[in-house]
Amino acid sequence: MEEEDEAARALLADGPGVLPALCDPSRLAHRLLVLALMCFLGFAIFAMIILLPFRFRFSGWGTIIFSCFVCIGQVVFALGGIFNAFWLMEFGRFIFGTGGESLAVAQNTYAVSWFKGKELNLVFGLQLSMARIGSTVNMNLMGWLYSKVEASLGSAGHTTLGVTLMIGGITCILSLICALALAYLDRRAERILHKEQGKTGEVIKLSDVKDFSLPLWLVFVICVGYYVAVFPFIGLGKVFFMEKFKFSSQAASAINSVVYVISAPMAPVFGFLVDKTGKNIIWVLCAVATTLVSHMMLAFTLWNPWIAMCLMGVSYSLLACALWPMVAYVVPEHQLGTAYGFMQSIQNLGLAIVSIIAGVILDTRGYLFLEVFFIACVSVSLLSVVLLYLVNRARGGNLNYSAKQREEIKLSHTE
Repeated sequence: MEEEDEAARALLADGPGVLPALCDPSRLAHRLLVLALMCFLGFAIFAMIILLPFRFRFSGWGTIIFSCFVCIGQVVFALGGIFNAFWLMEFGRFIFGTGGESLAVAQNTYAVSWFKGKELNLVFGLQLSMARIGSTVNMNLMGWLYSKVEASLGSAGHTTLGVTLMIGGITCILSLICALALAYLDRRAERILHKEQGKTGEVIKLSDVKDFSLPLWLVFVICVGYYVAVFPFIGLGKVFFMEKFKFSSQAASAINSVVYVISAPMAPVFGFLVDKTGKNIIWVLCAVATTLVSHMMLAFTLWNPWIAMCLMGVSYSLLACALWPMVAYVVPEHQLGTAYGFMQSIQNLGLAIVSIIAGVILDTRGYLFLEVFFIACVSVSLLSVVLLYLVNRARGGNLNYSAKQREEIKLSHTE
């Protein structure tokens, strides 16, 4: 392997075009190959639970280990179904979540390692798009697969469920294969391009959290306030549409999934748009404000809910493309794994707490009060966006730079 790397470095020294584009880590074609692997890495992660927020400490091995956790967790989950052991299914989901959320952190930090500047928003959009395609495939395929297994076994029940889950776990194998390929390509690029020479030598430590800047903490608050008003709502939305708008079960399922359906094609489009324009804070402000309008429409009007849900789907896609890349603009590279891990960790903590609160409100007060609660959450996120804009402007930060300004700064640093 060392001989291969030396030969590759020699070819790179001879000038561009000597090494095939797919094998040259400095060329776009190679980075697009890495991007495809990153997207499929998260394809199998349909549900995520908890977080181990350190990726760089484990390097490529961390991604592989987390992918193995996902595969093992899915197998244990399926075995719990086969043996009719609910506790075993819960344990399987715990293992799956341990690897799954950590794998999402690895995916984000791979993205900011391989793609810089104006490309980053599009990359996050593509990753979100593939994740939503995975969710849509899961929601629409597993029922059909269960019916086929039921017909094959001749009976329904826990055994059929377990076998179905075991077959569905094949996608986790795909994730593991991508993790292996990514680990190899990442290590190879470090050796060929001497990436380690550009590192500060600093290592990750939990105390990095106390050094996070105010803009980063505001990004965290925006993230939590926004997502707790989207995911729990979708989780409870089907019955809401059946009760308030008198939808059939099938129609309620269709409208409830439209946020994910829209985000699959729209996320790359919005990522490209944000890359071309910059102004991340303005785009986040538009996304949060649109989601607030959507919840108000659902709470206080009887207008066709397809309008509100389509608006929510569009704004959800836009927010992910504009918000998540901002972390890379305010955090040193050696802290990116910690920052993204902490961001997803508190997001999941918020989702867990708000899901419980939402269930209590729904049981005691009904859907109107629940929607008012979600409106309050989005309002906190909106207020945080405004504060982020003001803080960024007062400090002369780069979060709201245009694409042209970022390109000029990048060129000035290379001179």
